Amino acid sequence: MAVKMRPKWFNPIVVTFMQLSQMFVGVGVTIVAFYYYKKSIEEGKPCHIRKENNVAAFIMYGSYFYLFAQFFVARYFKVKVQGDALKKKKV
Repeated sequence: MAVKMRPKWFNPIVVTFMQLSQMFVGVGVTIVAFYYYKKSIEEGKPCHIRKENNVAAFIMYGSYFYLFAQFFVARYFKVKVQGDALKKKKV
């Protein structure tokens, strides 16, 4: 945060998890839309889903899901090595 202040009850992992969930649902919705698009084309029915929009949505949600997942793992699950600790070990 910009002012380096946050409430004690605030847990940033929850916000990141919610963002990941949002992107996961977005990818799921676009996959379901692909299914209905394909099904309506095969049956010869008119479809209000545009293939170009669906491809763009899938790329957008997929790339954001990847980026949020990468951030989530790097921020909350990787072990951080402190630079000062390495300097002390060398001396």
